[in-house]
Amino acid sequence: MDHGTVLVTGGNSGIGFECARALARNGWPVVIASRDRRVSATAVERITREGGTATEIGLDLGSTESVRRFAAEIAAQDVPLQALVCNAGLQMTAGPRLSSDGFELTFAVNHLGHFLLTNLLLTRLRAHAPSRIVIVASGVHDPAMRTGMPRPAVTDFATLAATGGPRMGEFAGRLAYVNSKLCNLWFMYELVRRLGSEDDRITVNGFDPGLVPGSGLARDYPTALRFVWNRILPGVARALTLVTPKINPADKSGAALARLVLDPSLAHVSGKYFPSHTRWQEAKSSDASYDAERARTLWDESVRMTGLTPQESPLV
Repeated sequence: MDHGTVLVTGGNSGIGFECARALARNGWPVVIASRDRRVSATAVERITREGGTATEIGLDLGSTESVRRFAAEIAAQDVPLQALVCNAGLQMTAGPRLSSDGFELTFAVNHLGHFLLTNLLLTRLRAHAPSRIVIVASGVHDPAMRTGMPRPAVTDFATLAATGGPRMGEFAGRLAYVNSKLCNLWFMYELVRRLGSEDDRITVNGFDPGLVPGSGLARDYPTALRFVWNRILPGVARALTLVTPKINPADKSGAALARLVLDPSLAHVSGKYFPSHTRWQEAKSSDASYDAERARTLWDESVRMTGLTPQESPLV
């Protein structure tokens, strides 16, 4: 069966690579988008060696200029885009570090970059419908889940974009990450509302991979913690996943993420959340994630922060 192309951000390692690999094994041409093009080239080589079709294009989600260049490259290559997996993400331990546009880097990469990228690609996705968008969030956004992470704390979005948290002062990297993951779901639900419930040409769903040791989230950790995260815990996760669905190796989470693109039973499912604690069956996200007013405000502020125009997106 011929497929359009699927784009996976952060598809060069961890969950993203395993997702891209699973998609390629099922006949989907894959575009890997990442800032580290050397690692992306290695990922493409591995997928190609296994008989899949993959290419890579450089993308820095922390730069609105880079996102726009990337979208222009997709247009120049006339990529028949049929699915978008917004997977890339980061977590900082020190900061706040600012993006080239002056936004706190966790918020810029995890939310703003994907917000802009999705909007810039909507017309192309619509042209190759039926299409799917999957946004990778996290169970840490939900204070009802025992994750060991702080509760989300979002006041006004200008402050969030500047500090990653609710106020100026000492930077809290884990809180910035949690807040960005709540923003992912506000964005997902608002995108579904703006696309319209009657239009299933593009479906949009959220995904929680669970705790996945060995993923790129630890790139900013101290050396010793990075070693434990990348070398010790992945083997532990493979054993623990048999006991708890909240902890998973990258290949298992990546395959589950790919399923949201591949599964024909999900062809008309949109605006749903698939978390690891249910072994990726549809479930409710946090109460706060359904706050439509906060979601609308985040959307409007994101349009302003990225400079998104009606010429660039049909939803502005």
